[in-house]
Amino acid sequence: MSAVAVTHRPGQLRATLTGPLLGEDVVRALIAALELAERTPGVRAFVLASDGPAFCTGMPLSGDRSTGDVLGGLALAHDLFTGLAHSPLVTVALVNGQVTGGGVALVAACDQVIAGPEATFRITELLVGLLPALLLPVVAERVGHHRAYSLALTAHRMDATAAIGTGLADRAAPEPEAELARIMRELGRTIPAAVAALKRYRNALRSGPGSLEQAVGAMRERLEDPASRARMSLLAEQGLLP
Repeated sequence: MSAVAVTHRPGQLRATLTGPLLGEDVVRALIAALELAERTPGVRAFVLASDGPAFCTGMPLSGDRSTGDVLGGLALAHDLFTGLAHSPLVTVALVNGQVTGGGVALVAACDQVIAGPEATFRITELLVGLLPALLLPVVAERVGHHRAYSLALTAHRMDATAAIGTGLADRAAPEPEAELARIMRELGRTIPAAVAALKRYRNALRSGPGSLEQAVGAMRERLEDPASRARMSLLAEQGLLP
């Protein structure tokens, strides 16, 4: 069985984890699936899902793995997390199971996290004497630096409601698939190039509050885009723009 099952659905490409471990074969398969989604016409969202009771329990850390093996896996995982954050597509984690260790970073790197009723989240590295060095900055982008540190320090387990409260998840839903369908409908009302531009602008602002020059440059790009101009004209004709 493949480490990741790739399926196409209207407007989305879905990568489903067939096991809980984020091994190098899984990471490579996820990177390949994301690249496939980005070059497939009509795809608006890249969706991460799992077919097991656990969504993702992080990297395999058995005692027979050498330091070099583990560190090599970290470099590959970094590429995946960066790819999810910087993809022009909307990346969505559809979580309804246990998420621990590096799995938390996998989820946190996505634009939208839908937490089902069975979802739990826990940073477990300190429990085995390790450091969440790759995970911490990814989670901190979502929940803030001190809260990410506190979650790592205590290995506190969060359910879907708590994850929403911290900002680790965006939506809690008794039926995650129905919530994903809602997101897809919402995306259908937006222009793909504008979504990609929003993600680029968000990533540019991560090092600070940004400058007027950045804001003007980002806005100019959208104002000069023919699709944006056509959409604004149409909405103005319909009386939906001031």
